[in-house]
Amino acid sequence: MTGSKNERYLLLDIIRGVAVTLMIFFHLFYDLDLFKFVNIDFQKDTFWFVLPRVIVTLFLFSVGMSLALAHKKGLRLRPYLHRLAKIGIGALLISLFTYFAFPKNWIYFGTLHCIFFLSIICVPFLKFKKTGLIVAIFLLALEVMNKQIPFFELSHASMDYIPIFPWLAVSLIGIYCSGFSFYKAYIPYNNASKPLVFLGQHAFKIYIIHQPILFGIVYLISVFMA
Repeated sequence: MTGSKNERYLLLDIIRGVAVTLMIFFHLFYDLDLFKFVNIDFQKDTFWFVLPRVIVTLFLFSVGMSLALAHKKGLRLRPYLHRLAKIGIGALLISLFTYFAFPKNWIYFGTLHCIFFLSIICVPFLKFKKTGLIVAIFLLALEVMNKQIPFFELSHASMDYIPIFPWLAVSLIGIYCSGFSFYKAYIPYNNASKPLVFLGQHAFKIYIIHQPILFGIVYLISVFMA
């Protein structure tokens, strides 16, 4: 959403909608693997290794660009804090749910946690887009050279772990790209685009509720088939 409450850019909604669609697809097969309906090695199978990273990239890119467009005339503190609180509560709920449901692999710093902190870290770069791009290139260069900046990490293997570094780079690139006009590209609002736009406009709610629903459905199927 931009400075106007009624103004939206469909391209951004579609980017988020694609990310949501891929996320649901990934988590469905994650749950199917969890209950032994399929056998997937998410670390060694190239497709399943790359897919979640594509999903996170789409989400974090849209986070950066949306943040820049929403506050292009200056930081709108009240809606910014409201959004930040909503994301923080959502991240906390995910940690609590996974802590009790999956105590050995609970999520302590997943995608939503990362978005919360990136939404804070990226604010100074809203006015310094080129500086942000330089920082992003530096972080990506370190990643290519396999030199990682240390970040908070617990001893257990989290089901979802998205550290600030190098993922900050993706949101900074999103902020930089907000300086171009491609986000205004005409997108026909028709039967093909409507589902993705809907998913993109409700990405946060879907992010929070989709996995408990998928997990519950797959669990019930496993019980009935036992």
